[in-house]
Amino acid sequence: MVDISSKLKGKVVSITGASGYIGSALTQELEKYSLKIIRISRKQLTPKDGIEDWVLDLNKKSSWMRIVSKSDIIFHLSGNTSIYNAEKDPKESLISTIFPIIQLINASKKLSRIPRVIFSSTATVYGLTEALPVLDTKQPNPITTYDLHKFFAEQQLLMASSSNIINAISLRLANVYGPSPTESLAKDRGILSMITKRSFALNNLQIYGNGDYLRDYIYIDDVVNAFLHTSVMDYDILLNKKQITLNVASGKGTSVKEVFDLISHEVEKITGIRGNIEYVAWPEEINEIEKRNYIASIELIKSLTEWKPSVSLEKGIQLLVKHYSKEGIGNEVS
Repeated sequence: MVDISSKLKGKVVSITGASGYIGSALTQELEKYSLKIIRISRKQLTPKDGIEDWVLDLNKKSSWMRIVSKSDIIFHLSGNTSIYNAEKDPKESLISTIFPIIQLINASKKLSRIPRVIFSSTATVYGLTEALPVLDTKQPNPITTYDLHKFFAEQQLLMASSSNIINAISLRLANVYGPSPTESLAKDRGILSMITKRSFALNNLQIYGNGDYLRDYIYIDDVVNAFLHTSVMDYDILLNKKQITLNVASGKGTSVKEVFDLISHEVEKITGIRGNIEYVAWPEEINEIEKRNYIASIELIKSLTEWKPSVSLEKGIQLLVKHYSKEGIGNEVS
């Protein structure tokens, strides 16, 4: 078994996008280890004992010179997280996704320092997949601006890693759900949290189409654990395989209507009332990526790191519903 605690001991760990959904959960977990945490954000964060906070513009080389000079491990989670925001403002999406990585690579060259970089990518870079489960080695076929930019970022990291400038790993995350200290601000993220709050508010739940399309749901604690495992793994194995992208998922497919039913059932146990589920037509403006079927193969990350998901979808939904029942969610959700 991998001893993550001993491998992280004494390390300096930086987290970009530390105030976000995954970043805040990752920070919370890292506080359990004997290491130094640097949270990096565009705005001042609420101070926490034992954590250093830096307010930086990640498009500037000077910011990355500071980060790289101090960090053993960099969890790079910042940037645009919304498919629809990327379509509305492609330039901003490109800048927020690509420029920081260019500056990271330039800083590493300048300092001759090779940090471990864990990049938060997405499973949607594969596009509309037919053969399931999807292997890590499948050639991406992005159909959105957001996914195209994520793929560009992965390729930049691969080139820099192959040249021994950095040691990067891109984690292609499936549908992440579960409670975190910070909720996602993007309207097309955190769907299960949104549905849970609507259920408690006794609002009708709407499913687009017939709800038969498959998703691979992964609980946030398992995602955080994948970040930790890959941050300490043997990097030479990846380089030998010329494969620095890894799927992070449950490896199981569940239809959208099934997961809505699970949430509705768990909320009913608490409220005594079961909400209605309506099937409605797809909106005209919906992106085709929303209609995909996706199940990931997770055999590679399991074999390389000993990581594996530990929270079943049923248990995860129970934890999610329990979290929001304590929040006192009510009629404020519309």
